[in-house]
Amino acid sequence: MSLEILGVLLHRNASEISRGGGPAFDVEMIGKMARAFDENDFDRVLILQNSYAPDPFAIANYAAAVTQNLAFMVAHRPGFIAPTMAARMFATLDNLSGGRAGVHVITGANDTELQCDGDFHTKEERYHRSAEYVEIMRKVWSSSTPVDHNGTYYRFNSALSELKPVNGAIPVYWGGSSPLALEKGAEVADVYAIGGLKPVDQMAGAVAQIRDAWARTGRPVRIQTSARVIIGDTEEAAWKAAADVIEALRETALEQQRKIAGSDEALSTGMRLDPRLATTKGGSGRDELEAIAGGKELLDKRLWTGITKASISFSTPMLPPALVGTAEQVADAMMDYYAMGITGFLIRGFDLYDDIALHGRELIPTLRRLAAEHDARVGQARTQLA
Repeated sequence: MSLEILGVLLHRNASEISRGGGPAFDVEMIGKMARAFDENDFDRVLILQNSYAPDPFAIANYAAAVTQNLAFMVAHRPGFIAPTMAARMFATLDNLSGGRAGVHVITGANDTELQCDGDFHTKEERYHRSAEYVEIMRKVWSSSTPVDHNGTYYRFNSALSELKPVNGAIPVYWGGSSPLALEKGAEVADVYAIGGLKPVDQMAGAVAQIRDAWARTGRPVRIQTSARVIIGDTEEAAWKAAADVIEALRETALEQQRKIAGSDEALSTGMRLDPRLATTKGGSGRDELEAIAGGKELLDKRLWTGITKASISFSTPMLPPALVGTAEQVADAMMDYYAMGITGFLIRGFDLYDDIALHGRELIPTLRRLAAEHDARVGQARTQLA
């Protein structure tokens, strides 16, 4: 299997425990983080999109110019620009970056989030539209002659892109937990993203559902997930850091609430504590996270639900459970997910910039070594059976 390590490239050095300070859009920090990801053995970074965030295409183009090997997963919402234009935009980024573009299709789980930009389609309509959108982009990328299309959501004549993707196509990432999300993703996507870590048994069930959906189409699939991690030089230090994260989260939430109550303004749209700004709160994943948070605080080897419980108590957007321990312990726990077929990990801590070097120095080399050892054992076993 091919392991892919991903990070998150934001437009400033911030996380859920950040308490303000610094520019709201920090160009210098974008460059520093992009170069740090590039230098610390990350394969790809996600550049987010939501109803308040800066344009991810512009950030990706800037980051591509200051890096050498780092690839990109640019979050993109179908429905706001024509898919023919999006195909040309991604092909342009791909050529400017030497084949490092990727698109993460954001269909949108929350109606309020989409309505901020004027999209009043239902969730079901959006998934059908996203699938048609990706199909069109693929046609434009692959065709050397003008393309006509007359579909449910899009109609055009003689679409053509002079630029083609460097490697013939651009990888399409997809997410969602509904049966329709799986069905449509299986038709058009290359990689399916599970939103965050779950207990191993639950994650195995999700992986099986994804594989079943793709099997019905005969298309291959790669599966990735997001892993929040808290690492220390010792296990004791890691748990101390976890406690510090909870305290920082509590203080940040209280400060945000005081700000809202005092001036009727939110401290940060990123925190989304003001109900008027909580466009990403909710969705099908929330009930599952609440159920996980209602159980034991430590699951499997070292999956810690304390951060999830705290994100309910402190009224922040809910956070999935985190892995807590030394780099070796966390990597070992991640291998349980790798062994079930999850080959991509979007790794993120709570100190965005400094964690890049920490993960590159300690976690990523360990994870790559364990993955290689696992693959060698599997390969040897298959050879013996043959």
